[in-house]
Amino acid sequence: MQPLKVGDCLWPNIRLVREEERPYSLERNVVFAVFSGAKAEVFCGLVTNHDILQHSSWIFADLVAQKTLFSADPLLDVAKALSLMDQHFLEALSVMRGSLFLGVVTRSSILTALLSREQDLLKEALRLKVVAETKHQQTMVWVERLAALNDAARSLLGVLAHTSIESEVLQAGIEALCELLGARYGAVGIVDDVGALTEFIYAGISAEQAHQIGRLPQGRGLLGVVIGENVSLSLADMSKDPRSAGFPARHPAMTTLLAVPISQNGRVYGRIYLSDKYSGEAFTKNDEQLALSFARSLSLVIDNAREIEEVKRARQRLDYIAHFDALTDLPNRTLFSDRALQVLAQAQRKQEIIAFLFLDLDNFKAVNDSYGHAVGDELLKAVAQRITACLREGDTPCRMGGDEFIIMLTNLHDRLDAAKVASKILLCLSEPMQLRQLQIYSRASIGISIYPDNSASLDELLAQADSALYHAKKLGKNNYQFFTSEMNNAAKHYLRLEYHLRHALDLNELVLHYQPQVRIDGGNVIGMEALLRWQNQALGTVMPDQFIGLAEDTGLIVPIGAWVLRAACKQARIWQLAGMPIRIAVNLSGRQFHHFQNQQHLLELVLDVLEETGLSPELLELEITESVLMHKLDVTLDTLKKLKNIGVRISVDDFGTGYSSLSYLKRFPLDTLKIDRSFVKDICTDANDRAIVSAISAMAWQLKLELVAEGIEDQEQLDFLGGQQCSFGQGYYFSRPVPAEQASVLLSQSAIIGH
Repeated sequence: MQPLKVGDCLWPNIRLVREEERPYSLERNVVFAVFSGAKAEVFCGLVTNHDILQHSSWIFADLVAQKTLFSADPLLDVAKALSLMDQHFLEALSVMRGSLFLGVVTRSSILTALLSREQDLLKEALRLKVVAETKHQQTMVWVERLAALNDAARSLLGVLAHTSIESEVLQAGIEALCELLGARYGAVGIVDDVGALTEFIYAGISAEQAHQIGRLPQGRGLLGVVIGENVSLSLADMSKDPRSAGFPARHPAMTTLLAVPISQNGRVYGRIYLSDKYSGEAFTKNDEQLALSFARSLSLVIDNAREIEEVKRARQRLDYIAHFDALTDLPNRTLFSDRALQVLAQAQRKQEIIAFLFLDLDNFKAVNDSYGHAVGDELLKAVAQRITACLREGDTPCRMGGDEFIIMLTNLHDRLDAAKVASKILLCLSEPMQLRQLQIYSRASIGISIYPDNSASLDELLAQADSALYHAKKLGKNNYQFFTSEMNNAAKHYLRLEYHLRHALDLNELVLHYQPQVRIDGGNVIGMEALLRWQNQALGTVMPDQFIGLAEDTGLIVPIGAWVLRAACKQARIWQLAGMPIRIAVNLSGRQFHHFQNQQHLLELVLDVLEETGLSPELLELEITESVLMHKLDVTLDTLKKLKNIGVRISVDDFGTGYSSLSYLKRFPLDTLKIDRSFVKDICTDANDRAIVSAISAMAWQLKLELVAEGIEDQEQLDFLGGQQCSFGQGYYFSRPVPAEQASVLLSQSAIIGH
């Protein structure tokens, strides 16, 4: 019999359509052949129900346009056609002779043709068996037909790995095997990795009988031996074998049994059993070989099918990685953008309100620096879970990267609903989180933009939410803000400022001004505090309160701080060589101090600057705020001791506004406390401020620390401080911060230089 060709397997359920038509309904098992031209004479491609379900609103022209046209000659072997379909994941394959469309083949149509061919082979095998004249002739015909049947079975079962009708294929296979061997009953059982039945297909038993039996074989008797020991069994009389107790009690009586394992490379996938030949004869070795051949083919198919399933799972994983954040399992930027564009298009048609919330954690860097990235990752996962818990099913949270999240709230009844959700999220995040035996407190800032109020563009809405977030940060963090045009202007100013600041060092735009520190009882200058100013051609003079926070946020404070230290020490050395050896005070910001501290570069930087400028270490005073001192106490203490050992002075700036704890004052090697100007401002009118300044003065005197009062503006303030054991002062009463040239004049006019 000739091998089966594609032209023998044409699928009957085919519908011819024009490319401009649109599929309005689905018909089961129908394949659409799409044509174009005035008389629909040009074949364009095939469309299946799967294609229509994916893009239900497309016309046929759009559906075929996204697919590559594959075709087969009608004389092509079905095995090659199946390989072509597998290679390109095709549900159907057009059959063409040149440019002439002949029809379509599918796995189901090939399966039907193979089943028909197999039935013909079975009939032929039985006919030849009956008419065979000699045992030799019978044997030869039997062997030939078995080989043909085995090839047909392999082709038939090859479809199994790529179709959704495994049960039908197994049913056809066991029925064919029963018919070939003349068996009254038969079954195929497929098991999982632990031996439990996942598929059980039987032949020779009606649905009513199966209902009466009521249960599947338990696998504890003969069939259990076949699977457990991976061996074949052939019994002429089952009743004489004690292991036959495993068959259900209401199963029709059976006498003979042939059972073979379905296995591959030692792994057992299941078993086949046949019982009671119509002839009353026992099963022969030839029967067993045929059953084993069928089982081997089936094992190859199952093994291949499971490999394909692994490939599918791998593809699903890759698809997941492409659309979801691996750490938090939230949608990533790509998936979020796709969803947002769809939601905005729908909102435009239905006139709905959409809100976008841009959320950023306020203290994430501190958690990472203090406890490590593993705890930081745990915090991000916990935050993602809490955000999700605050949302409705139709809302979409997304992790943009780092500690930034975007939330899309759909179909809002009122714009204030966005504020309610933002408040709910902030409240939820304010509750402590237990992470790795640590209690972590997390806060967040949220910016909100609204469609259609702010914009109809997704990019603009996200940028506006980001601007509102920036404004929320500026207002003290741990709050939410709606986007307004004023916020947008502020954000643009921030970006403009950042752009110029990034070039300030290279363009030599930074300068230092100096404010004298004066002995209260004598009026002589004992030191200068170096204060940074920025002279930009486009922006003019920019004061520190306008750009220091920006420098902190961007990390530019680190190189700027190093420049300030070097320039201040260089100027102090000039004064020292001119016979005016006064100390120079330089502020170290929190970001600057901890950056150097983590990198163990602060001590090296100070030593390099002192060596480079030649300044005596005792003339350099580093000013650090209380909050900087209290971060990582042990490491900070060690760093300050090393600085103290080389002779550098340590001053606590803005004292009284932070922790103000005697315990840390005792531990740290400090030289000076600076009373914050907020206490000095109202000491003549506010009894509380006077009490605070008096207490700080007494404490500094007891601890033998120098005390400098900041912000002195009049004689009355000076008189009060002079009576409170406060030795030194700084403020507009003495001098505003001035350039180095004017500071030099002030020094030369001072009655006494030094202590």
